[in-house]
Amino acid sequence: MVLIQLFAWISAIWIVLVASLESNTVIHLGQQLAADVGKLGNSDVEISQDSYEKMLYFSKICALTYCISTGQLEANKTFLDGGCPEELDFCSNVEENPSINRTRVELVLVAEKEELGTGFVAVDHEREVVMLAFRGSSTRQDWFSDFEIYPTEYRPVSEKHYDKLVESGKIEICENCMIHKGFNRFIETLSKDFLNRVERIFKRYPGYKMVVTGHSLGAALASICGIELKLRGFNPLILTYATPKMFNDEMRDWVDSLFKTKKIHDKSVKNGELDMIHGYFRVIHLQDYIPMVPPGYKAAGLEIFISKPELPHEKEDLEYRAIGSGATWNQLPTNELTRSALRNGMSNLFHMDEHRKYFIMINNCSGF
Repeated sequence: MVLIQLFAWISAIWIVLVASLESNTVIHLGQQLAADVGKLGNSDVEISQDSYEKMLYFSKICALTYCISTGQLEANKTFLDGGCPEELDFCSNVEENPSINRTRVELVLVAEKEELGTGFVAVDHEREVVMLAFRGSSTRQDWFSDFEIYPTEYRPVSEKHYDKLVESGKIEICENCMIHKGFNRFIETLSKDFLNRVERIFKRYPGYKMVVTGHSLGAALASICGIELKLRGFNPLILTYATPKMFNDEMRDWVDSLFKTKKIHDKSVKNGELDMIHGYFRVIHLQDYIPMVPPGYKAAGLEIFISKPELPHEKEDLEYRAIGSGATWNQLPTNELTRSALRNGMSNLFHMDEHRKYFIMINNCSGF
């Protein structure tokens, strides 16, 4: 499986490099990328300790999705009672995670053949939040979907909800909206039954918040699921890690309008602190290739940039970049240790390490 993933990764990067050469958009290491990110970023917006802890916590929730492959995540159990692996401090150490006896796995999703969408739904009663998390690329079908990079027309699963919102003038029509074909497979296989089950869970706890999260491919699926839930009247926080680009210009603008991206940004600037309660956020790590691809697609949401290559990632290693482009090399870090790690990392052409390091090694069911 490791060899299959490595081959798939190399193939994906090769496709991207070839596409970049053909479109005269070759990325030169050390050069500035996407100057607009620097212009849109706002160093006056601080990331609070609460927002940092939220990003750290949900990186671990993302990592738990990789426990599904080995059957170590069980529904209808709390974390402490065996809902997730006891060898993980996050699942068994109350000092590491004070809510383990009050966090219950409600639903485990395992994608069938030719489907996308492995993940789980859990409720943290201590934090009063319903959580949906999706796994990154792990199967042949996942990798196949990653490679289907041509655009296709976007049509929501919650079409009746969408039509009512458009007719009432509450949202804009998504005109000429196109989405990454491979990720759209999730829409094709995402059943209304699943969304109805999530709704039923959430309606049991009407005062709770909702967070949808994922890493890599899981981040793309979390984005799509978050859109569907937004159309159904929920107001989730979409918090993703290493999200690939997946929309054309029109859909990017529509998604930002749907999640009130500019309003959240303006409020954050006015208050001098990031407002991470609702909306669509993308956490991006220095030198991670995946948020830069595929060519021709755009990134929606608000971007938070991790400027330090190595772990651990602390609050001071985060930078709010506002409406991001997905570029990850628009400025070099100033810390000498970080610069050294960056130079060493350049020898690794495919930057797989950076794609895995988001507060923890986010693609493993171990070490946290």
